[in-house]
Amino acid sequence: MAEPRNDTRQQPPQPPKKHGLLYNLAWGWPWAVVGMLLASLLLSLVIEWAGMAFLWPAAGASHSEQVMHTELGWLSSEFTRSLLLSDPSTTLVHGITRAYQWAFVDSGVTGWLQHQYSTQMASNNAITREASQWSAWLAGVLGEYLQAAVWVTVITLVRATILVLSVPLFVLVLLVALTEGLGRRDLRRYGAAWESAFVYHRAKALVKPALYIPCMLYLSWPTAIYPNLLLLPAALLFGLAVTVTVASFKKYL
Repeated sequence: MAEPRNDTRQQPPQPPKKHGLLYNLAWGWPWAVVGMLLASLLLSLVIEWAGMAFLWPAAGASHSEQVMHTELGWLSSEFTRSLLLSDPSTTLVHGITRAYQWAFVDSGVTGWLQHQYSTQMASNNAITREASQWSAWLAGVLGEYLQAAVWVTVITLVRATILVLSVPLFVLVLLVALTEGLGRRDLRRYGAAWESAFVYHRAKALVKPALYIPCMLYLSWPTAIYPNLLLLPAALLFGLAVTVTVASFKKYL
């Protein structure tokens, strides 16, 4: 007896659904930026804590504090005017001060820790006082790492502010790159020059990495770094990738 044949054919895998521009502007790209900021902050914390343990143990949290003051100095001296904020450094410092006051002072965390330590040290029990000394040492070590985490968070906020204030630079580079790429594309088409889909796809794949890899590198850099040392090369690489992508585009516009 012949077995019944199974005529059901395997369905081909469906291509991933592509979202439109409105969806990306309202939902996709903002969450991608938030993810990049959180990943950069986590990487910065890991690098700073590893440096405190192995590279600069004597400096402790003062290393990140010095980096924070240097970055704030560059923000106040180099970004005195902006299209997005009237006074970037003053606005950021005021916001950080308010956040620190709310998170550590107004919430009662600092007062509670000081009260617990003074109560244990005033105890008549020797074991309690000895345990308090060990707990004070442990609290001091953990406090150094917690303070470094606060300074690293502030550094990330300062650098993220600098990146936001540098958006007009990337927009200008994008416009120049589009103009240059369209001009080169018209010259290539009218001159019947050689076309390569390989160049187009490789250049298109480099547009996003040329934008977000330097930004993540800048946000996670463990020492103070002048913003133009990374932002200007990043803008040039981004413009070059966009120019090559548009110039090698083969379809009709």
